[in-house]
Amino acid sequence: MASDFLVDGGRIMAMRRARGLSRRILANLVGCSEEWLRLVEKGARPLDRLSTIMRIADVLRVNDLSELIGGPITLPATGDHGECDDVGRALLFPRLCADGVAESVHRVHRHVSSAWEIWQRSPRRYTELRRRLPALLLMADTSAEQAKTEDREAAAADLTDVYRLFATLLRGCGHHPLALLAADRAVAAAPADRLLPALTRAELAEVLIHLGRYADARRLCLAATELTDDPPTIGTCYLTAALATAEENDLLRTEELLNRARKLGDRLGADFMTEVDLHTMVVAVRMGRFRQAIRLAADVDADRLYAKDRQARYFLSLATAHAMDRNPEAATAMLRKVAESCPEELKYSPQAGRVVDQLRRLDCETTRGELRQIARLTA
Repeated sequence: MASDFLVDGGRIMAMRRARGLSRRILANLVGCSEEWLRLVEKGARPLDRLSTIMRIADVLRVNDLSELIGGPITLPATGDHGECDDVGRALLFPRLCADGVAESVHRVHRHVSSAWEIWQRSPRRYTELRRRLPALLLMADTSAEQAKTEDREAAAADLTDVYRLFATLLRGCGHHPLALLAADRAVAAAPADRLLPALTRAELAEVLIHLGRYADARRLCLAATELTDDPPTIGTCYLTAALATAEENDLLRTEELLNRARKLGDRLGADFMTEVDLHTMVVAVRMGRFRQAIRLAADVDADRLYAKDRQARYFLSLATAHAMDRNPEAATAMLRKVAESCPEELKYSPQAGRVVDQLRRLDCETTRGELRQIARLTA
């Protein structure tokens, strides 16, 4: 991160003392040296790594990172395109924004539902959601704080859904540390007597998979199945656990988890079985079984993949399988499908960039011109 992304060391010192912690104890809990922490507290060394900031905030029981910030803030770019700065700033420093306007819980819910509709349907879902999310978080946070007793559960559910949107968008862009923060806040905000506690844990596990924490993701999903008796949510947990287990190349356990989801799908109907078929294909790609994935793709009823993110997962996974199987024509055809459905996916998705790079290395004469056109969409 950029060196001008600073945390006020004096505030860390004051909070440490208020908690009754010595510098040595805080350094040990955070996993840094006492001398490094002394320099940070004295302002002689910048604290500019999100992971370290989060560890310090956790130890000091700081719920809002703006409590650690002093002076003007410059948030670093959160990715190659620098397109999520406003989203990252809203997530990291909510108290630096203007005061939110109190809205009725019903009105906030309509705004949240509209944002989900954009993510699932709009071909410009990244741009539109990025523009809406900062104000939506402020609105939902204010509503949750000021809601009447009878509305508090609904307001908490809306705030949870906003954090889920942050996590989904940031994960889609490949900004996984920020996605982890958003997913964790969704878990913390979720009301206990709804489906959200299990669902938010499954979505947190998706982020952990991208961060390489496969065992943690699997354990989190399996624990989440104990929090609900809702079959679709339990099935989602099994499917996400299967993705995590596939990354560990554990074929037997992966198949067991897919079979658990498949048994639920027999009762839940065609839409959920499409999800099972989709995940089975994605699992094959992640385990390097590319030809098997291509065969399994024929079992996926693509017409039932109404949401843009599901369509993108299908076409990009199949494009990856074809590219790794050294079939550039078929891979390029799948990228064309992505461009027709949601061209922004090619710009923001790290998986799309990897497929394009692989096809460039294959350097197929018959697809070279079309690949150049597709590559311009990723720029």
